[in-house]
Amino acid sequence: MIGSAQGGIQALSRSYYAKIIPKQQSNEFFGFYNIFGKFAAIIGPTLMAFTTTLTGVPRYSILAIIPLFIAGLLVFLTLPKENAPQTT
Repeated sequence: MIGSAQGGIQALSRSYYAKIIPKQQSNEFFGFYNIFGKFAAIIGPTLMAFTTTLTGVPRYSILAIIPLFIAGLLVFLTLPKENAPQTT
């Protein structure tokens, strides 16, 4: 189920990211983007494994990554909004 949407979501996130970063520093910003992606690939499964070990119930492990989604939402909400084009 995740695989059916993951490619599209990744493409959209990269294109949105390319829109909001300064053009003259795109290499640096995409370097950070890549590093954070690799960090997320380690920290997510680690948090889930830790929660499963602590609780003994694998279903509860998804609760460990909810704070990460909330943090991402808060960062997203603080981004500057694009000015809408004026129509006259």
